[in-house]
Amino acid sequence: MNDLIITLFREHIGREVPLTELDDRAERIVAGIGGRSPHLELTAVVVAGYQCLLARMPQREALVRVARAFHEPTRPHGHDSTRAALDAAEDPFAVIVGYSKDREENYFGADFAFERTADDDERYLVDVRRCFYVEVLARCGVPELGPVFCEFDAAWISAIDPDRHGIDFRRPTTIARGGATCPFHFRRRDVRP
Repeated sequence: MNDLIITLFREHIGREVPLTELDDRAERIVAGIGGRSPHLELTAVVVAGYQCLLARMPQREALVRVARAFHEPTRPHGHDSTRAALDAAEDPFAVIVGYSKDREENYFGADFAFERTADDDERYLVDVRRCFYVEVLARCGVPELGPVFCEFDAAWISAIDPDRHGIDFRRPTTIARGGATCPFHFRRRDVRP
């Protein structure tokens, strides 16, 4: 999945910056951070794109443009596939919880720390306690890029229709926005906190 996101990001950001410059910066970031994280190359490419833009424009504009390049190419797929799965499900809550658990284990893995505070048929409350993206962005000196990574989730989050799917989802803050955790809290619609 990350390979596709990287390819789409490079195609989009390549309209704004030379890809040789982007790739050189990304390679230096990967070498400087080190390790074998499956998330490092993606993070490095987005950071490199942002740094390339910062050399050409004010920070606010660079943040808007890097977010556009990171989000727009994949947003329709993330939204539409999630919406289709929830619409087709007999139990949309079970589907979204299964999706979340699968991504925690098989996509995010050891680079992130998750704590489940509730996991039953009515509530699935999981808090991200450590975020690889935030750690790498801090090491690269660009913590302001954190919310751009957080907003990548907006595609699938926006696919949840509380009335149609019977799911309330809450993520009031994230680590990148100054929170102690990134809460991903799913509840069946008729369940009180």
